[in-house]
Amino acid sequence: MQENKIPQGHPVGKGKTSFWLTLLPLVAIVVILVLMIYLGERLENIEYKLDYQTPAMTGERPVSGQRPGFGIQIVEGQTVYVPVYSHIYAEGGEPFLLETTVSIRNSDPERGITISSARYFDTKGEAIQEYVEGQLRLGPLETAEFLVKKGDIRGGSGANFIVVWAGDEPVYEPIIEAVMVGRSRNQGISFKSSGRPLLKRRQSRTTP
Repeated sequence: MQENKIPQGHPVGKGKTSFWLTLLPLVAIVVILVLMIYLGERLENIEYKLDYQTPAMTGERPVSGQRPGFGIQIVEGQTVYVPVYSHIYAEGGEPFLLETTVSIRNSDPERGITISSARYFDTKGEAIQEYVEGQLRLGPLETAEFLVKKGDIRGGSGANFIVVWAGDEPVYEPIIEAVMVGRSRNQGISFKSSGRPLLKRRQSRTTP
C-alpha cells in the first residue's frame, strides 16, 4: 500500500493562515467603527444634557412702579461689623499670613448709597486705619473694595472692619463681605466672612 507523503517544504495550512490574517484587519476596522458610532452617540447625549437651557419663566412681571422683592431687607442705613484676619494659625500655632479684600456691594438696582466710614480695628479693638476719607458714593449695583495687604500684620487674627453707610431713602441693604487669601510653602487657602449689622435705621415710610 503506497503511503501518501507530503512533499518536504510544502506549507501546511498556509492558505487558512493567510485567510485569517486578511480577515483580522477587516474585523478590527468594523469593531472600531462600531465603537466610534457608539461613543459618538453617548457624547452627543452627554452634550445635550449639559447644553445651556433658558430658565423657565413663571409668574408675571412686577407692575410698573413696584420694586421686585429680593428677600433683602429695606433699610435707610446700617453700621456693619465685618470680621477679617491678617493671619490664622496652623501646624501647632505657626502664623499663616493672609491678604484681605473687603467688598461692599450696593445690591439696590435703582438707588445709591453713601459710605461714610470703613474703619479697620485690630485684635484688641483699637482703631488702626480709616479707609474712607470724607464720603464714598456707590451707585445702583456698584461695588467698592478695600485691600489689606498680606504684609500688613497690624490687625492680627481677630481684626475687623466697622462700615457705616446710609441711603438718601430706603434701599436694599448692601452685601458686605471680606475675602481672605493666602499662600505659603506651595499651599493655598481662601475663605470669606460676612458682615453683621450692629445698628439698622429701618424703613420709616412706604417704599413705592
